[in-house]
Amino acid sequence: MTDIIWGNGANVLSNDIFVLNVTHRKNGNKEDYSDTEKIKISKADIPGLPHARADWSEDTLKSCIKDAFLKCEIEQREDSGILSAKVSHSGVGGY
Repeated sequence: MTDIIWGNGANVLSNDIFVLNVTHRKNGNKEDYSDTEKIKISKADIPGLPHARADWSEDTLKSCIKDAFLKCEIEQREDSGILSAKVSHSGVGGY
């Protein structure tokens, strides 16, 4: 079973890494997650973000994730502490 966290997108650190302010954690997650996590996008389903990763930029990512409520399906925590995750838009107040 995949660990899942939800929260609001905050600072963008690169064209595929951002900070998530974690507000919700799935019951039964195997790992513990802090209130702020760095997320590296492995796959994305985010309105406004181009399908081709080569077309991503920090500005594009910022316009798509800043203050958006996002669902992150965690794949792994890298040695750097950054979480690799499938990221999708959760809609208005929805999980």
